[in-house]
Amino acid sequence: MAESRAQFESELKKRLSLKSPHEEQTLLKSFQYYDLKQSNVVNQQQFEAVLEKVGITLPKDQITSLFKYYQQNGQLNYKSFIQRVYQSPESAVFYFQKKMWENGLDLFFDWLEQLHSKEYNYAQFKYLFYQYPEEKVRALFQYFNQNNVVRIDEVVEAFRGVVKPSGFKVDSFNIDQIIDMFKGDKTKIRKYLQSYMRFKNIKFLSQSQFDEFNHILELGNIKAQWLGERSTIYTPIRKLDFNELDLTELRTALVKKGPKAFINLKKLLLQADDDQDGYLTEKQVQKVLRDYRFPQQIGGVNIQDFFIELLGAFDQPNLVKQIFEQMDIDMDGIIPYQLLKQCYQARNHPDVKKQIKSETEQLAEFLDSYDAHHKMGSKSVTFAEFYEYCHILYACQPDQFENNLINVFTYVRPPQQQTTSVAQYAPFGTSAEKTDYSTALRPLSSQQGQRQQNINPAGLTYAQQQLQKIDNVLEKLKSKGYRGIIYMLRNITRYDAQGIYSGFNSIRVQVNQQYIKQILNQKNEISMAAFLEKILGEFQNWRLNLVQMAFRKLQSTNFEDMKKNFLARPRQKMSDDEVLIDFLDTFHSHHQLFNSNNVSQQEFEQYYHIMSFCVTDDREFEVAVKSGWMV
Repeated sequence: MAESRAQFESELKKRLSLKSPHEEQTLLKSFQYYDLKQSNVVNQQQFEAVLEKVGITLPKDQITSLFKYYQQNGQLNYKSFIQRVYQSPESAVFYFQKKMWENGLDLFFDWLEQLHSKEYNYAQFKYLFYQYPEEKVRALFQYFNQNNVVRIDEVVEAFRGVVKPSGFKVDSFNIDQIIDMFKGDKTKIRKYLQSYMRFKNIKFLSQSQFDEFNHILELGNIKAQWLGERSTIYTPIRKLDFNELDLTELRTALVKKGPKAFINLKKLLLQADDDQDGYLTEKQVQKVLRDYRFPQQIGGVNIQDFFIELLGAFDQPNLVKQIFEQMDIDMDGIIPYQLLKQCYQARNHPDVKKQIKSETEQLAEFLDSYDAHHKMGSKSVTFAEFYEYCHILYACQPDQFENNLINVFTYVRPPQQQTTSVAQYAPFGTSAEKTDYSTALRPLSSQQGQRQQNINPAGLTYAQQQLQKIDNVLEKLKSKGYRGIIYMLRNITRYDAQGIYSGFNSIRVQVNQQYIKQILNQKNEISMAAFLEKILGEFQNWRLNLVQMAFRKLQSTNFEDMKKNFLARPRQKMSDDEVLIDFLDTFHSHHQLFNSNNVSQQEFEQYYHIMSFCVTDDREFEVAVKSGWMV
């Protein structure tokens, strides 16, 4: 955790330096934007919003872990946080990292030999670093300080950084077995290994401990050569290995299917990365490609490196940068998603001018592919995200790429006489439509709330207004599709007022407390099944009977078997591949709500109830169920 905090603070400063030379002031203003009460503190949701605003997107569990470390009593004092970041205690970590590794490994392992306790107070800690400047030692101690002591294993983890897999298989080996594997002078390696094992207080090395030891050797510029069984599980494909791997067949198949095929494949790869370390084992890769109906043999991979290699060469980075900067009106490296969509001028696309497609068809094609590429729930687009999307387009149509991109992305400034808000073009901006900006992060002021309450559209009664609001919520939910509703369910951690509000907010559907009260029972809580029944309404009998018939005809209810047995056939404007990826993605996301290897009838019915709510056309729903399960 310690090294990830150092990396996080370093990345935060890097992002801010790209925005403004006045980094601290920029970060302070970002926090103050959400601190309407001027209390100098923010909660976790606001902290996450600030990070997204400055261009840092992290997994939910990592944000929770970071917030837990920085917070006090559930609140983060952002002035103290800024002071911490810019007084650079983390720079002390990098200072000692450099000192440890620049003089070889003797210094590091001699230092390990001095460690005889798990926790150190400042006086003890200072003695460990007596030869270094006191201000650096104090800064290092403060960085790891928890209740006036430092856990030394966190310090060691920070010094060695993120461990890279060794590529060799080890299963509880003792020191002699490890030394026998080493090719070269074994004397010094034995000494290092003895120091390491004494520090860890172990007699046998696990796979992860061997990988860590090998990683430390590499940090000290010792490229160890090991003799032993290569491990496909722990060896990611590195850049050099791609020369031995022919991805032409896979790339050609994806190009024929268009940009969404690349996008959907990457989503499946990321979905298979259970521990979110950016790597997939050979078994995980084969499983993804098998689900994708492509049986090519590929070893373990670094997901991002593999995807870039799959896309192939890209010789238009400067053009992409120019297009993005044209839309990035405040030059902060982020543009509102709504603005990106407004800048896309479908009528200028060559296919529209040649009357191959209508303007509506071209716009729908762009929105469909970019929505699939874009992170759900985010209102901003980073340069990295836009760049990767353009790379995907280039992979599919390299000859037409430059002409298409220049023609379709044009920033259109709003007419001067129109009244626009600053927030419209902020990283969390919205469309030009009049919008209720009250959220958990920025609630309406009492005056704004009073003015809004005085507005009575079309002379409706209070009851009619409430019914209209409920209808609006349902329409917004339908517009998110069954993928959006499943995403919302995964973001509801508890089924009470706050949990449900957070769920709706995760997909940008604004609801008031009155609406939520109507959903909850007298104890102000509700089960997931009852909640869905409330918002989705009754499952039509004939549709439910069709789904039950499909479930009875299943060859197996094992989740993995069901994914293999699903039959993808084209429907509406979706190809068979798009139907398959859509099913695998949503079915997997929904299944994660249930702790089981099998799919129960309740789960199966619930999945199709959500789909039924969004698919109003009876024929389309019937085809979706019958074609998928051969009913």
